[in-house]
Amino acid sequence: MKIHHNEYKIYILKWCSENGYTKIQLELDSLISINMLKNKDTTNLKLKPTILSSIQALTDMNVKISHCYREANVVADFLAELASSRGNIAFYFSYQQLPREVMRIYQLDRCQLPSIRRRYDNSNFFVS
Repeated sequence: MKIHHNEYKIYILKWCSENGYTKIQLELDSLISINMLKNKDTTNLKLKPTILSSIQALTDMNVKISHCYREANVVADFLAELASSRGNIAFYFSYQQLPREVMRIYQLDRCQLPSIRRRYDNSNFFVS
């Protein structure tokens, strides 16, 4: 199933509702998105359909929305990035089902050890 990266969040909310998960802790790393959801509107025309669909999906749920820094939840961030890059939705119900890359990050998270992300900017390397 191919889903656009903005639509997969709404799909997950609908899936939760349809499968009886009505008490949800929704943690987002975007304070702007949190404010849009809490205010139940946005002036951002590009995000308006996504925000309104999300609000509609949340109406029958007991949802607590809170902010979580991306660095504090590396596993969720990695899975969201993976879903966006692949363009499809996957559900993991056990540790064994997780992709291999996520297993390592998950183990670090369980041990409450920091996960350090290295990113190299090719434009900073000079060849003489």
